[in-house]
Amino acid sequence: MFSRNEKPLPPIAVLPVRQRGGNEGTESSGILLGRGVYWNPEKLPNAHTVCIGASGSGKTQTLKGFFYALLTIYMASQKILIDFHGDQDIEGETVYPLHMTSPWGINPLMVNLDPEGGGPNLQAIAVAAVLKKSLQMGPNQEGMLLDVLGACYRQRGIVQAEQATWSKEPPNFADVEQELQARIEEGCKESQRLRLKLAATFQYGVFSRPQFPLDAKHIRVDLSKLPPAIQSIAAESLAKQLMDNHRLLGEMTGKIPRTFLGIDEAKEMPNGKGSACDRIIADGRKYGLALMLASQSERHLSADVIGNSSTKIVLPVDQTEVGRVAKKFRFAEAKVAGLQPLQALCRFGTDAKQVDIIPYYERVQ
Repeated sequence: MFSRNEKPLPPIAVLPVRQRGGNEGTESSGILLGRGVYWNPEKLPNAHTVCIGASGSGKTQTLKGFFYALLTIYMASQKILIDFHGDQDIEGETVYPLHMTSPWGINPLMVNLDPEGGGPNLQAIAVAAVLKKSLQMGPNQEGMLLDVLGACYRQRGIVQAEQATWSKEPPNFADVEQELQARIEEGCKESQRLRLKLAATFQYGVFSRPQFPLDAKHIRVDLSKLPPAIQSIAAESLAKQLMDNHRLLGEMTGKIPRTFLGIDEAKEMPNGKGSACDRIIADGRKYGLALMLASQSERHLSADVIGNSSTKIVLPVDQTEVGRVAKKFRFAEAKVAGLQPLQALCRFGTDAKQVDIIPYYERVQ
């Protein structure tokens, strides 16, 4: 287990950006997706984007190409990519691989500083809700976890009624483990059961280490070496932090987002009311946070996500899903059925086009 100040962090891995090949577009025109087809957030109600495509459809190359173009065109905006498979590497990125021996982590207990919607109590509730879903906890364990988290915040001098304390260094999961161990030693059997339920979160140590900085222009968070439940908690925690931070920055006046957040494999994210993706889709545009969700199936995307994303990109899908995709994304069924790898049907607001996608490997030639 790594403690908060155990050792200095190693140098960050940053790949250089080569000279552009001229096939990305410009900030005034937008990103060139394919011949004559541009994606321009300034001409859309919002910059939220959903992309679906079956295995072998070219989804990975599409997403990588999209983010590479963002990096080279919208240089003032930050780009953060949550990578569940470890295959979304692009030139110019700063990558943080999270695994058992990584020096970096994510702290789900970071307090939201919003005076109207933040504080340790609400953060504890949000964390308990994510853990309950990801780890299939019962109501008794959820209640005990809330009590444990509250104790950890109080030990750090962070209390809901005193907003000035919210900016103190928050506890992490090492504190949670220590609090549970103390209760076990006092004879609390329920604490023992809760500790067993949280064993994987303690074992991997991802939630007990210093959190990586969020100051680089393009960050890829590689979660591929973590088990699905830990991936889900880490991704949800990071997405929530980003939404909280953007709320504190205040509302945007322009249409170019402050930050583009890409998530490969949306099915790995918690969904439903109150989830980070749900909040970003609903309010991200106002605060300059744009979401791009990619998935193999439309079943992994909620109706709200599809309905509130101005950009929809449909690559070849499994033939069993053609009818549902055509209906949900409002494309002709024959068009969806006839797509070939790296061919996409794109909807930009009310405008629909078919395009041969420029893949990442062509953009960096």
